[in-house]
Amino acid sequence: MATSVNLSSILRNFATKQESPFVYIRDFCDYIKKYAAKNLEQQPNLVQYIEISESSLTKELEELASKHEVYLTTQGGKPVVIVITYYSVLYANRFKDIISNITVPFPCVTDLPKQLPVEAIEKTDASEIIPKLQQEQDVKSPVLYCMMMPRDIPAILFPACVPVQFLTRAAMAKIRHMLKKDEYHDYFQKKLRNANPTKEIGSQTFYTRFLQHPDNADQTFDFNGDAFYFWSQLCYFIRIDFEKIKDRTIEDINVLQALSICEIWMMSLKEKANAQQVREDALRELEAALARPPFFYSMDSILKIRDSKGALLYGQYNEDDLKEFLQKLTTESENNELPKILVFKVETGARYFIYKQRVFQLVVRLANEAHDTIEKDLTDKWFNSLSEYSKLPEMKDKKAFETVLKDEVRTLSPVLWSLLNANFLTMLNYENDHSENANSFHIFSNGKLLPYSELLMLSNSSILSTAKIMLPFWHTIPILSWIMSIINSKKNEKKTRKKAIKEFSADDIPDDTPKQSPGRYVNKKEAVIEAARNVADELVPSGSTIDRELDSYLKLWNKMITKEAHASLTEDVNSLIRDYTRKVIRTISASTFTVDRVRTLAETLVKTPNMQKIKENDALTMYVELYILRLLSNS
Repeated sequence: MATSVNLSSILRNFATKQESPFVYIRDFCDYIKKYAAKNLEQQPNLVQYIEISESSLTKELEELASKHEVYLTTQGGKPVVIVITYYSVLYANRFKDIISNITVPFPCVTDLPKQLPVEAIEKTDASEIIPKLQQEQDVKSPVLYCMMMPRDIPAILFPACVPVQFLTRAAMAKIRHMLKKDEYHDYFQKKLRNANPTKEIGSQTFYTRFLQHPDNADQTFDFNGDAFYFWSQLCYFIRIDFEKIKDRTIEDINVLQALSICEIWMMSLKEKANAQQVREDALRELEAALARPPFFYSMDSILKIRDSKGALLYGQYNEDDLKEFLQKLTTESENNELPKILVFKVETGARYFIYKQRVFQLVVRLANEAHDTIEKDLTDKWFNSLSEYSKLPEMKDKKAFETVLKDEVRTLSPVLWSLLNANFLTMLNYENDHSENANSFHIFSNGKLLPYSELLMLSNSSILSTAKIMLPFWHTIPILSWIMSIINSKKNEKKTRKKAIKEFSADDIPDDTPKQSPGRYVNKKEAVIEAARNVADELVPSGSTIDRELDSYLKLWNKMITKEAHASLTEDVNSLIRDYTRKVIRTISASTFTVDRVRTLAETLVKTPNMQKIKENDALTMYVELYILRLLSNS
């Protein structure tokens, strides 16, 4: 039979009625039977106690004893239960008396009857329970703590139903009460002042403020100044003097107890304040990092951001802190404007975060990257089409060309496509037009998004001209070109017919059985190449390539105007990276070749004297990381 929650309360009420925590089990058994019969209608769960036997009741009391709510013993040969919760109520009232009269001593273990051993009370270290209760406390708990103090100071009995603030407030009040006495006031004030010859005014101000301040400890001290330092010194001076006393009075013991409680409490507040400061600093550094290249970050990328010392920021704040931080920046706004950070999705479902001030800058950057890729892709397609003497509508039709460009962007630059089609882009352009701090990037004209041909700076005539230049000379001879187009069209018809026949040929159906991979690499080289490709997959955004990312970051850090200077600086940096990679390749193994390893290598190289001359440190670091991967992956 499970112990009822009501049993502890009924037992405490019975002990209170007889004004003694010592209850004979037989007497309590008779009482609870009568109590159950009288209150059965209001509390149907009491039916289990109407005919309960003394042995059954003893079993339930044993369960309460395991929770330190009662203690079972014998008295005069009769089984007796000592109601510990009776003392919880008794000492809770004692703390009320202490608050009103500071000379009332803390309840100690010596206040308990000899029949109740200390082991029956829930023992706990003050240094553990005070911070724990500070974070979370159940003031309805019937538990009575035996709070063990440091340095062999007598333990304090503390009911869990008393808010821990009462304990710390009483401890502070006892210290103030002692320091206000004539024999102690000037004595400890002088000690504190002599210990700080260069901060006499500050120590004097702290001492006066402490004695006059009636509130809680956390309202008394400023942890960013010297107050905590003065407090630690004052505690040290008091403890040294009072520990020297051999024949201690109750008042001396109370001072030492109060001092230990105050030190533990203040240290807990100090650690809490430090942890809060570390968390706030890490979140500020995260906010600054999100504004740096590549400007858009997935959640996985955010979790891998490091501080200036190379330590992960995630860990200096927890998951809840990060969620609250992102929730605030992505939802809260002022003056009906868009929030500080915007969220967009690519078609694969991946979510990215980006500062709204960086959106247009990123669009321009991605458009510049996509320019070369799309131009080359269309040039190759149009060249192949022209080689077969066929023409595509987009070669002359601007509307068809715009449609093709949209498809190209959607396929080759999914991040750019998602940004250009994001629902916040129009509103962001409106804010940008009416902002004093508007950036210089304009992708709208008269409230409408610029055509893709203007964003990408591509024209069908230019691409067509490039494709034609690549053709053999006979394609420029009109008559020959016309004859070849007719012949080619007939060949295409034959190929189409053959292909249709071949598709129905049973002999040519491909074998879809997957090939078995050996699962092992032949040598270290293959293992490192595979590891480099895996790291590249993590660093390169979805839909992009290493070459495109390299070209993007190259434009950010290489600001040389002339082609010769630009090419010379690029080659110098590439040469440094190649030489550096040749040196470190011997120390690289596939098992340790991770994103962190690549980042460490890049940061080490960027910090060299030659590299430090380049100002765009972030972009250069990303370029070095990708170039190392480009070298090792052989991609």
